[in-house]
Amino acid sequence: MIAAVTREGLAAARRTPRLAVTLWLLNLALALAAGVPGWLVLRSAIGVLPEADPLRHGLDLGVLIDLVEMRPGLLGGLAFSALGVACLGLLLGAAATGGALEVLTSRDEPFAHRFGRGAGRFFGRFVRAGLLVGVVTAVVVGLLAAPLLALCARLRRESGSELATNAAWAAAVLLGGLVVLFALLALHAARVRIVREDPRRVLPLLRSGFAVVLGHPAKWLGTWGVNAVLGALALGLYVAFRNAVPAGTGPLVLLMLVVQQAFVLVRSWLRVALLGSEIALVQHLRPLPVAKEPSQPAVEPLPGPAPF
Repeated sequence: MIAAVTREGLAAARRTPRLAVTLWLLNLALALAAGVPGWLVLRSAIGVLPEADPLRHGLDLGVLIDLVEMRPGLLGGLAFSALGVACLGLLLGAAATGGALEVLTSRDEPFAHRFGRGAGRFFGRFVRAGLLVGVVTAVVVGLLAAPLLALCARLRRESGSELATNAAWAAAVLLGGLVVLFALLALHAARVRIVREDPRRVLPLLRSGFAVVLGHPAKWLGTWGVNAVLGALALGLYVAFRNAVPAGTGPLVLLMLVVQQAFVLVRSWLRVALLGSEIALVQHLRPLPVAKEPSQPAVEPLPGPAPF
């Protein structure tokens, strides 16, 4: 089934190239909204401090620490800005996912109308579902990882064994990561059903999302894993090209920007493919009930003419 739903997702991405371009443009707009102000702030700070010139050519931790000490509010301002951009990205992601799922599951209107309709119609429900999943995930991670972290602290304090301490810490991190991963899978399954069935309440579909993911973990992990492998291949090609091209200015910088955005576009296309695979997987595991056709009443034959 993993290969089948992956093929369906890739076919859906090939049928809707405009969707990948739209998601790429949204990512570009968010990156510009976050990067341009931060770059201007850093540029103004570097411009008045000659000792910060090495930052123009790369990250220098020592110079960066000195810069933060000279400008105490710089790091705090950048941190708050990054937090705001992260929250904006989550909201934009919820709207974009609603629009993308509506485009992939409907054919009744033009592309722009379907994307805008899905982005607005399901935005509130997606945000509510995300908040519920976030709260549940935080509670479960705390309940499962807290004993292991307490054991890690006790081992460090009493036995001093680095191996046992690191093993307990790694187990806590691994367990917490698995909980977060399955919570994300359940959220994605619930989002597909929200768009497909258009309910008002999200809690029943969230419960169904956890049930379908925990009932078929190999299929969900395999589907996400194939998409992750394709993304890793694209990332490897991008990193190899970046390492092969020497650093420079002018045309080389422009070339690297173009290649970087091409990689982001490929990532957006793979995101569309993943959404298509999730739609196919939910359809296989939780198909819609087939509507029964109303039975036709039996037609009695008309009486023939009376004999003379």
